[in-house]
Amino acid sequence: MSNHHAVRRAGSERAPNGLGLALAFALGALPAPVAAQQARVTILSTGDVGNYAGMCGAPAGTDALSGVLELRSLDDDGSALYEGRLMRVTNVMACGTKPAPTEDQVAWCTAQLTGRSPMDVTLEIYEDDRGAWVKSKPAPPRAPAEPLERQISGCPEPADYLGAYPADGWISGLSLESVPSGLLVPGTYQTGNVTLTVH
Repeated sequence: MSNHHAVRRAGSERAPNGLGLALAFALGALPAPVAAQQARVTILSTGDVGNYAGMCGAPAGTDALSGVLELRSLDDDGSALYEGRLMRVTNVMACGTKPAPTEDQVAWCTAQLTGRSPMDVTLEIYEDDRGAWVKSKPAPPRAPAEPLERQISGCPEPADYLGAYPADGWISGLSLESVPSGLLVPGTYQTGNVTLTVH
């Protein structure tokens, strides 16, 4: 029986229960629900920034990606690939040194970065519940809705660490070992200083 006929027959009978729908999706008789193809997420990273981060008592701040990821592939073994354009919002502080009063006598000082940037993001989920891997890179802004914003203030030395934003790689190459295989489902998954929230 073709999928076309199967869909017509299912529509002519009473609506199947949840188990019936799941079986129909698995057999290819019905298209996968739109909701399963998308996931609204927030990926939050907290931690030290810069070569001397944390050594002068400054809070490191937060770096976050948020938006909708689209499902690109899902394999029978539970591995999956999501991609999307997420907004990055960053507020971090880095530590460094400054002459006090000369290069031979230095003191700790800080610099702060606040920024926003659209990012192209991939989230790869591995089979056998081996977690997920997040990669991101700056995306061209779609003005005026997605402006690139970057403001850096403070000491020159730690400010240099912050100057590569948003192409700095801080929020790329993130490991999320607690993410299970298969489709993303609502919940919070944390590994170290990285948290994935699926809304």
